Amino acid sequence: MFAEPLIDDETPSFLLALTSSVGEASSRILARALEEWGFIPGIVGFGGHGSTRRARILGRVIMERTADQRSWLAERRGWRQFFDAQVPRQPVLVTVGRQRRITFADRGGYIDLTVEGHGLTPGWHDAWIQVLHEGDLHTLGIGEGESLTTQDALRLSGQTGHGSQRIRAGKPVCVSLRIAGDNEKFGVVSDIDDTVMVTMLPRLLTAARHSFVDRVSSREAVPGMAGFLTCLADMAHRQASANTQALHRQASAESTVPQASTHTQATHPQTKGKQTPVTSADPQTPQTSADSQHEALHAPLIYLSTGAWNVVPALRDFLGRLNYPRGGFLMTDFGPSNTGWFRSGFEHKRRELRRLARMFPSMKWYLVGDDGQRDPEIYAEFAREHPENVAGIAIRSLSEIEQFMSHGTFECLYPDALRTVPSSIPVWFGSDGDALREHFRSAF
Repeated sequence: MFAEPLIDDETPSFLLALTSSVGEASSRILARALEEWGFIPGIVGFGGHGSTRRARILGRVIMERTADQRSWLAERRGWRQFFDAQVPRQPVLVTVGRQRRITFADRGGYIDLTVEGHGLTPGWHDAWIQVLHEGDLHTLGIGEGESLTTQDALRLSGQTGHGSQRIRAGKPVCVSLRIAGDNEKFGVVSDIDDTVMVTMLPRLLTAARHSFVDRVSSREAVPGMAGFLTCLADMAHRQASANTQALHRQASAESTVPQASTHTQATHPQTKGKQTPVTSADPQTPQTSADSQHEALHAPLIYLSTGAWNVVPALRDFLGRLNYPRGGFLMTDFGPSNTGWFRSGFEHKRRELRRLARMFPSMKWYLVGDDGQRDPEIYAEFAREHPENVAGIAIRSLSEIEQFMSHGTFECLYPDALRTVPSSIPVWFGSDGDALREHFRSAF
């Protein structure tokens, strides 16, 4: 299973390709230099999401001294988030449930891997990523996308006597993973900038002050938005629970006498003797995080933003402190790629929404954003293309002052975008989370 890179590796421009290659070479040189100062390749886990059939795991390989996943950023100035040393093409082992896959980071150090057949049940789980020694993999003839056999796992843990055959590996890093069940038909996708956090993103100087000068822990939240997203996630979960109860009632109504006979047969001593208990010591047993039962009370939630992946550790801390519902992240990367000098936030959101529709074809999403950027246009387009995947659209309406601070005018940039949304899809507007919650509750 090959990773789908976060950075587009097509090469329509020689100059852009050359620039990207020089950047990758510079990152390799910096990584080697930092090794002399006691740094080692480490993992920053961004999280993951998926269904009971496949799961997507996201992270990044950077040079670090301690395996703290940059949690110290919350109390530092914002500019510290954007200074790190990525490790291009670093091999890593990704463990998701009963599956172990080897993949390589892309030129920016990013890991983006989809794993099938993981065997995990709905809820929150812990996946694991660890750095592998490239030379050891080459010696053993193990390449990208391969599964790790039992013997390979023993080599990795150092339990084999063949010292020269061991695979040197870093400490596993936990990555939170949300698996959606087949009965979960509703989820939430929310923007971040000026939707859950005040950033004035389109206004360059204001956004720069928030991003680089202010301390991350002092960032301001949009009033009431934590409660609104929690309300949405709870409502979506109740809808999923209602679907499950209906299926259980239907199954009970269809129960027959032969099924009761089958249950009696299962208690026969010979039948019981053939059953193999599954214990947590089994390396192939899916491991569930301690909070999975609590977190499963919320429907799947994805924070979709044009912000940089660098801010995820501090952003996760911010959302947790202010009681936002737990969710996954889909961010982007800044800087040039082979196809452009700057990455398009508009295209990033369009691409990720379509990918969610492919991964969860029966899921309906509540889309939450603001009218200070292009969220109305993006959501309206997605609703037209995939009306079966949209449960509703909630837009935070910026005030005239906020509109002016965002883009220099007092009016919304795309006032008519949502007029093209199919009439079967409700659309709510509100100045903050409290107003949106009132409109949402009145609709139900």
